[in-house]
Amino acid sequence: MIYMMANEEDTMIDEIITNDEVDEITRAEQLARAKISAKPLIDHLKDAVDTDEHGNIILLAKVGDKIIIERIASILTHKPWLDTKTYIITNVDRLTGDLILLDNDLHQQAGSNYIAGIKQGYRFKLPTSKGMSIGKRKRGRPRKNPTDAPELAKPVQLDAAGLPIVKKRGRPAGIKNRSKDVIHAEKRAKLDLRSKRKSKSKSKVKSKSK
Repeated sequence: MIYMMANEEDTMIDEIITNDEVDEITRAEQLARAKISAKPLIDHLKDAVDTDEHGNIILLAKVGDKIIIERIASILTHKPWLDTKTYIITNVDRLTGDLILLDNDLHQQAGSNYIAGIKQGYRFKLPTSKGMSIGKRKRGRPRKNPTDAPELAKPVQLDAAGLPIVKKRGRPAGIKNRSKDVIHAEKRAKLDLRSKRKSKSKSKVKSKSK
């Protein structure tokens, strides 16, 4: 068990936290980190909601357009991220800000309000023309040679005369300097050894059958 001290009205109160409660706190933190890491990046996209010259909140999209909505839990103090989804606008009430949307992933209707949503901290974005509705986070290992970093020149090998050595393709000279006669003789020896082994195995089978 872990004992913690809490100050309350200038009195010391012992608060006992069990190991199970600590595990639950750790598990909740891990889930929160995993959810934040899966949050799509939409900062580079254009805003779908703006204000006019009178300060009124206006929607820059129309019926039939796609819109990306990033929602947060506004009732919580730290306002955690809930989800980021792409919808198709099927109806707009520009007086109240009500939106009737179509969720293509779930094939069902959804609703939102861009006036109240902006005030609560929601973000409304317009998809790009390339068809990428939500920006992707770069994954994988970083490049060994980044574009900004200068490339290191490879050392050049020189011969005795000081000239660069040109590497030739194929097997380097001197690795296999056997003559053709020696190679043919080795092949014949291997074939003879195989034939002897086969004859021995056949003779053993005949002797067992008798």
